[in-house]
Amino acid sequence: MDRRSFIKTSLLTAGTVLIGEKTAAAAEKAAGKTKAAGVPFIALNNGARIPQLGFGTWTLAENTRASVRAAALAGYRLFDTAQAYQNEAETWRGLKESGVPRRELFITTKISPGNMRKPPQRAAIDQSIELLGGEYLDLFLLHWPVQPHIQETWETLEDYVRKGLIKNLGLSNFNPHHIDALLKYAKVKPVLNQIEIHPYHSQGPNIEATRGYNIAVECWSPLAQGRAANDDAAIRRIAAKHGRSAAQVTLRWEIQHGLIVIPRSKNSAHIAENVGVFDFELDASDMADIAALNENKRINPKNDPDNFPW
Repeated sequence: MDRRSFIKTSLLTAGTVLIGEKTAAAAEKAAGKTKAAGVPFIALNNGARIPQLGFGTWTLAENTRASVRAAALAGYRLFDTAQAYQNEAETWRGLKESGVPRRELFITTKISPGNMRKPPQRAAIDQSIELLGGEYLDLFLLHWPVQPHIQETWETLEDYVRKGLIKNLGLSNFNPHHIDALLKYAKVKPVLNQIEIHPYHSQGPNIEATRGYNIAVECWSPLAQGRAANDDAAIRRIAAKHGRSAAQVTLRWEIQHGLIVIPRSKNSAHIAENVGVFDFELDASDMADIAALNENKRINPKNDPDNFPW
């Protein structure tokens, strides 16, 4: 079975995103202006590499296309979306319009809890592949540890890896006991666990345990939905010391812990600012002062991997 036939199995609503001649010409022109942002890579456990800083798309809604395009032009190469965000097609449109070659991009999406509960899950996976370019995806995550559908979903995704339609598999919002259970049957090892991490929910034990499995850790909501940048005097003081923004200092704190970060923004100035965090360094006192802000507090108390309502 060829690639197109495979990914269109049970596909009901997806269609390849095409660009008109004028848009394509504009994208081609923009390609000459694109630049990589000097973002370092993190080595994954299978030999692949992922940029340490990328662009998140949750809640961007109608701003997705323009924001993703701006991020790609600013030098981002890692882009994170999800079925639940309902913006996979617009994410791809923004990337196409940026003119950045597909081979330079690292595209992540996630299967939603609702689709995990609809075995054999292939229609939802096919749709994500098609909406995000129709060729392959760099990383596909289980968005939440949906019991009792983790194993069947993972084994379905492994089939896509064998066929070359997905390059890497990973997890999102998994606690160590979820990972331990999955590793007992997984033939393809997860390369990454994406969890809520920011100065107020630093997740030290989860990070340590995940790394103990040789699985990389990625932060979602690394700026605590703006709290770290807007409301915290300690972070603002450190930012003033370094002549940086509070958001840059927060991202730098996470990066110096070896974490992957995916901040999001609708503001083009903030998008450009957030990627500029690799030319300064926090000292030990800065790192300790930010660590002291931890409250073990989630942004939303419902975001508990062992007891979530969706």
